[in-house]
Amino acid sequence: MRYKPDFDEMIPRMEAWWHGEVLDRCCIAISAPNGKAAREVPAPATLYERWTDHDYLLDAAEARMEATYFAGERVPVFRPNLGPDLFAALLGGAIEYREGTSWVAPFLDWDDPPAFEIDTGCFEWQWHEELYPKAAERAEGAYLLGAPDCHSGGDCLLAMRGGTDLCLDIYDRPEQLLATMAKLEAAVEQFHAAWWPLMEARGQRGHTTSWLTTWSPGRSNATQLDLLALISPQQFEEFFFHELEVQCEALDNTIFHLDGPDAIKQLPKLYELENVGAIQWVYGAGNGPMTKWIDLLKEIQSHGKGLHLSCEAGEVETLVRELSSKGLYLSTWAEDAAEADALLKLAAELTHD
Repeated sequence: MRYKPDFDEMIPRMEAWWHGEVLDRCCIAISAPNGKAAREVPAPATLYERWTDHDYLLDAAEARMEATYFAGERVPVFRPNLGPDLFAALLGGAIEYREGTSWVAPFLDWDDPPAFEIDTGCFEWQWHEELYPKAAERAEGAYLLGAPDCHSGGDCLLAMRGGTDLCLDIYDRPEQLLATMAKLEAAVEQFHAAWWPLMEARGQRGHTTSWLTTWSPGRSNATQLDLLALISPQQFEEFFFHELEVQCEALDNTIFHLDGPDAIKQLPKLYELENVGAIQWVYGAGNGPMTKWIDLLKEIQSHGKGLHLSCEAGEVETLVRELSSKGLYLSTWAEDAAEADALLKLAAELTHD
């Protein structure tokens, strides 16, 4: 692979990780500058074009890859990205773009609800269908293609309805909410199935977990439900858990993105999701560093789930020492290739059962 010459060496280590095992060392993905001057890519004049222009997005991604050292289990990936509320947009929402982020403003009126079916004729769907063949041609032998972000189910309703109104709907419209979740289950199966043939058209080896960019031998994406912080475990089980089961069944494996201390209470139910190979713990603003959460991380490992942890380079030693190396995946960055290689060596020296 052009931007990662040691790609094949990484595969057995990652295959072991997905099975909760460890080979020569724990998995650690490191990004670092490779010393090459970054190629400048002229940006389109408008914000909208900077989000949607296919050629610009591919050129900019490739320029970043050219200047990056992909160490350990870090892989070069391009994924189409219109933001976290893509799923809601496919159901009728309008994406509002800003520098570095986008969202869909709440638009769901229960007195006049949409069909909760994906509109394959909408701009966002067509945009992906047109981009993937272009990206596949350019990516062949150079980098991987990833699936779009999928905030479906409860998070889709969160975007469509707004947090306060959706929480009230749990009490005021439980039957309507359950019927809507059943429709969203069909939509998420359609969403996942659409992209695999486009990504696999040029024979790429494996997939990645979308925005987490973690390599997988099978079809994979990140799963998440940011709504978990706002609801009780009982409400999670009654209204939203089954959609997550359906989503996981549509994937060969997945990493669940657990966001913030208010979501910890949902872990016992999340452990039941068989296709979730690992939990990505994100402690949230003001709650770091990652080493503060060793006890929680050990608890997750004790339930047979791997860990996907983003951390500072200075935390690597403590995390590898304190946690089991089986199913451990650290994501970090370094100042240069030499520091990245030193971190790889350190992780190998400290790896243990």
